[in-house]
Amino acid sequence: AYALYALALLGKPEPAFAEKLYKEREDLSMFGQTLLLKALYHGKGSLTAQTTLLQELMNKIKVTVNLAHFEDDEGKSGRWIYSSNMRTTALSLQALIETGSNHPLVHSIARWLVEKRKTKKWMTTQENVYVFYALNSFYTKYENVQPDFSIDISLAGKRIIKDIFKNERSKVVQSELSISSLKPGKTVPLKIKKKGDGTFYYDVRMSYAPKGELPPRDEGFTIIKEYTSLDGKPLETIKAGSLVVVNLKIVVPKESLYVVVDDPLPAGLEAVNPTFVTESQEQQRQLAKLSNKNKKRWWRGFNHIEMHDDRVILFADSLAPGIHTHQYLARALTFGTFHAPGSKIEEMYSPEIFGRSPEWTLRIHK
Repeated sequence: AYALYALALLGKPEPAFAEKLYKEREDLSMFGQTLLLKALYHGKGSLTAQTTLLQELMNKIKVTVNLAHFEDDEGKSGRWIYSSNMRTTALSLQALIETGSNHPLVHSIARWLVEKRKTKKWMTTQENVYVFYALNSFYTKYENVQPDFSIDISLAGKRIIKDIFKNERSKVVQSELSISSLKPGKTVPLKIKKKGDGTFYYDVRMSYAPKGELPPRDEGFTIIKEYTSLDGKPLETIKAGSLVVVNLKIVVPKESLYVVVDDPLPAGLEAVNPTFVTESQEQQRQLAKLSNKNKKRWWRGFNHIEMHDDRVILFADSLAPGIHTHQYLARALTFGTFHAPGSKIEEMYSPEIFGRSPEWTLRIHK
């Protein structure tokens, strides 16, 4: 596919070879199919083949609210040729731009690359090359005009922003409106008027606090929580003064950026901080034995953990797809019946993508 692409750029296409490779495309990785698409485009190959390859490529895209990316399909063997989600996404974005696709998700793909770059985990120079190649193509096509426009934004008939952007690419303006000022149960129109040249990017969010008990929910993540004894047996009730293992199981369908897990504890429990010398090292070793079988590489799981009296918070700059587990110890301080809030996981900068475990009642006996 690389050779076909190079020959097509040199004006020496090989249509017979390209057609043969197209018929055998199932043996190609996503990376190879993308190169074949570019070769057919520059070599003026079959439009049917180009359309099919483009459609098959877009069928594999992972889309969230404001981001989109592709996930590498090379498998474990791909690491020997420096495959990664970032490299595959970058080549796909560059191919969409180079072949004139004008797909509506192009901007979302570019934004994913920029956000992924902020995690500061670029594994290889291959990633660097393809990402810079893709973002340069994006900039050349979509950002080559200096901003020179005005905007007028209103919500529910009330103007919230009016401003001018002139030769300013990094300028940010924002406005907040109390949700209590809007009529409940009504559709609220948002109107954006733009006059002039340049690209205008905007983001709209609504923050709210629901009332009453919250049911479990999967809006992009699944999170499951259970309490067990140190030997792994599930606990229906807990004896006051004893230690329990809090088990969190998180299902991630696709690579997710800037993920936070907030795991609140009922009032009768308190998390055990292993950094305190007063805590039993033997108990920590027992917990380590339980955790080791589920241990992930540090760059594939949670890379920062905060332990508080009433909750444990996990952070991940980039969370790989799959099932992630986290375990920690908690001590039952006093007996009684306590409300156990649900655990929540969300993308910090896209909170519309979240998951929540059910709320329940915990009993601690004497």
